[in-house]
Amino acid sequence: MELLAMDLFHPQAVAPRRDGGGDGWGLWRPMTDPAWAASLSRWQPHATVEHDEAAKEMAVRIETPGFPRDRLSVELSDDRRMLTVSGRMRKSEATPADGAADGAAAANGCGSGGAAETALSSFEERQFTQSFRLPRDADVEAIKADYEHGVLCVRVPTKGPEALPQKRNIAIADK
Repeated sequence: MELLAMDLFHPQAVAPRRDGGGDGWGLWRPMTDPAWAASLSRWQPHATVEHDEAAKEMAVRIETPGFPRDRLSVELSDDRRMLTVSGRMRKSEATPADGAADGAAAANGCGSGGAAETALSSFEERQFTQSFRLPRDADVEAIKADYEHGVLCVRVPTKGPEALPQKRNIAIADK
């Protein structure tokens, strides 16, 4: 088997032959998949996680420009091990139509030609969900979040390694 002719993304695919036959797409095949193209358009905010051992806390900083505070959510999972931050926003803008645009819309059959028509209407919808695994010694009762200038900061205090369960040996009894 030729190493340079091997398709790393689709190993079961037929490798191109030297005479030009076979699968000519090779490594470009993922770009023909519609799911791959859709994954490029998903918006995710920039997030950083910092562990400060001196202050005994973990800080999650998420940049969410344009999101109002009431459209963000911070949740703790049932088992208290995962912190999930999510947001959903929809903005729409409409530009009122002037007299020339009203006539064009009516001629195209796209409206009644009334004053409520718009020449340009656009909307933007963004949503995201990101989950972060909490450290084993996290103090989940003291988690705090603040939001300022489009940046959400969630602070998770930790109890330190002494609060973790210690390893112990269990004696095995003879019967």
